[in-house]
Amino acid sequence: MPLYSDAPDARQFYEDKPTLLVSWWITVFCVAIILTRMSGRYVRVEKLLKEDKIAAGALIPLVLRAVCVHFVLKNGTNNVNLDGLKLSDADIDKRIVGSKMVLASRVFYASILWILKLTTLEFFERLAGATRRRSHRIMIHAMRATLAATFLAVVISDLAECQPFPHYWQVTPDPGPQCRQGFVQMLTMGACNAFTDLVLIAFPIPIILSTQIATKRKVLLIMLFSFGLLTVGITLYRIPRIIESHGSQVVRTMWASIEILAATAVGNIVALGSFLRDSGVKRKKFKESNSYSGYSNSRSQSQPTKLTRTAHSQWEDEDHVRTTEGIWAKSHDTSDSISKDDDLRKSGERPVSPTQSHDSLITRDELTGKMDRDDFAYQQPPTAVIAGGSRQVQRAQPTRDK
Repeated sequence: MPLYSDAPDARQFYEDKPTLLVSWWITVFCVAIILTRMSGRYVRVEKLLKEDKIAAGALIPLVLRAVCVHFVLKNGTNNVNLDGLKLSDADIDKRIVGSKMVLASRVFYASILWILKLTTLEFFERLAGATRRRSHRIMIHAMRATLAATFLAVVISDLAECQPFPHYWQVTPDPGPQCRQGFVQMLTMGACNAFTDLVLIAFPIPIILSTQIATKRKVLLIMLFSFGLLTVGITLYRIPRIIESHGSQVVRTMWASIEILAATAVGNIVALGSFLRDSGVKRKKFKESNSYSGYSNSRSQSQPTKLTRTAHSQWEDEDHVRTTEGIWAKSHDTSDSISKDDDLRKSGERPVSPTQSHDSLITRDELTGKMDRDDFAYQQPPTAVIAGGSRQVQRAQPTRDK
């Protein structure tokens, strides 16, 4: 079966209006999802994480693609059957503009999907940092290089399929199916898209299975990360449909919009899920407590001890949380952990995980009860003792529990 086929018949603009409206609606909905993620994160922690900023970068190609699609569906392209079709010079000029917009929209389309993949990869980089395993970090770097290579392959296939290059927007005479239909770009992007999605799905599963968390939670996490199979299914379904329609731009635009919506939902589901569960890092005002704070009340007001500074911040404090990444880090602690972390654990201070600020799938880790005076060595203040007519200072030794 040959890959290329005859061009589809011409369509009137009113026939393409429903597809145009759906495309704009999906664009607005995707923008709303990303803005909700950003605003929700900022309200909760008063800053944006790195993956939030990456997700925000998808807004630019998202809007630009919608603008290109508007002109493509309104003006038409050169992928049209010219038999019995009389085109004026104005009609030809419109189709030239539409054909140029098709090239740009395909690049923006790939940019949206790959930026959302990079958002997920940034989250996985936090997981790799939490496990403290060098192999996971190497895999993260390899996946980042894979994303860059596959995106470059998609762009090259979009611009190199037709030669000479101006034939991409030539209307008359017929430039040939390789310049009108762009099937090589579609197949290249479909293969790269499905492959990278499967890699992003498979990466966290072995880590989840090797942890000591509850089986129910393992299943939940695997299901959550497996939502990426939705975009893989859409990719595998849309390619045959587009080929059957002779590369109809309306069909191609519709399925591309649906895939963008699915990819946006998958790329933001972890962050939005934590907002809905009202879990994660939160900012709260400083509150005084009755925790032990030094020698006397006057000292606690003027010079807070180390214990006071550990228990409270001076103005604002963040709730200490244990993220899924933190759980993984705990279950993946090995003998090759750095000595600094060992010293901190011996001194009773938990090292700060590089993923502690990420609030996806979070469970509370409250301070275990109020700090009691008996739990710590109490140092009495120096006392003056008169001995032999001279005033000497005798320092009391710290009391110990018997």
